[in-house]
Amino acid sequence: MNRIIIFLIPPVVGCFIGYITNVIAIKLLFRPLREIRILGVRLPFTPGILPRQRFRLAQSIGGMVERELLTAEIIRQRLAREDVREKMSGAISVFTQNILDKPLKEMLENNKDFLSLKIPEAVGKIYPLLVSLFLEFLNRYEIRKEMESRGRILLRNIFLKLNVFQRFFISAGQYDITLEQRMPEIIDELIESAKELLNDTKVKKNLTDALLSLPGKDKNLAALLDIGSGDKKKLDDFIMGRLMTAADGRIDNILASINIKSLVSERIDSLDMLRVERIVLDVMSDQFKWVEIFGGILGFLIGIFQSALSLFLN
Repeated sequence: MNRIIIFLIPPVVGCFIGYITNVIAIKLLFRPLREIRILGVRLPFTPGILPRQRFRLAQSIGGMVERELLTAEIIRQRLAREDVREKMSGAISVFTQNILDKPLKEMLENNKDFLSLKIPEAVGKIYPLLVSLFLEFLNRYEIRKEMESRGRILLRNIFLKLNVFQRFFISAGQYDITLEQRMPEIIDELIESAKELLNDTKVKKNLTDALLSLPGKDKNLAALLDIGSGDKKKLDDFIMGRLMTAADGRIDNILASINIKSLVSERIDSLDMLRVERIVLDVMSDQFKWVEIFGGILGFLIGIFQSALSLFLN
């Protein structure tokens, strides 16, 4: 009986020691969180391995993510997948549908302050150009000739609407002939008057006010722009194509500007160690439990070997 007890003591003790040492070793990965000093001398294994090496760990994980997980090629392959494209296309379709279904009145009310500032600013920038283009159009040779022709026709129609006495008076004074001959000068004066009118500040203000009070506010954009299902599909495909082209050409620059390694390492390094401990334990709790159990099993086997060796030597 004593020989059996003596034989079993080393395996049991070895199992207990192996289990406890592995439990302590796992705890030393995280604890203590800060170094402990006695008489100015830092105790070994303080702080724990992860708190002491957290910066190197963060740098290593950040580098691994940058090299292996979030590369430009991997992102391109992901974007090229059919299921990803379908999800992006669906998201774009929902986005454009929400915009097209929203009444113009609601959009203007939600952005009233923005529009009240931006529309006058936009008008101020493009108005001189529009006026210049309009006056240039009026001064084109074929347009002037057309205006002179229509001006003469207008004078004749007015002349025909006069009574006999009025026509006789105008004909006697040859006013009708004079007006027709002076039609080019009249057109010049008309264009100059249009220029002065368009450059008047009140006209600019009235135009701005008209843009801020657009008609048809109760209609949505789809109705105002007459966009049907076919046009909607073309719009979605156009936006999707432009986004994919832009993304494919800018992935490298985007990743370089983000600096994945620095982003990941800084985020990990900024985490509280208690939170890091919880994250690691949530992921590896089962594995750590088996490490502890294997420590006990290994200690038990070593104890059996010691007992067997003692019996053999005796």
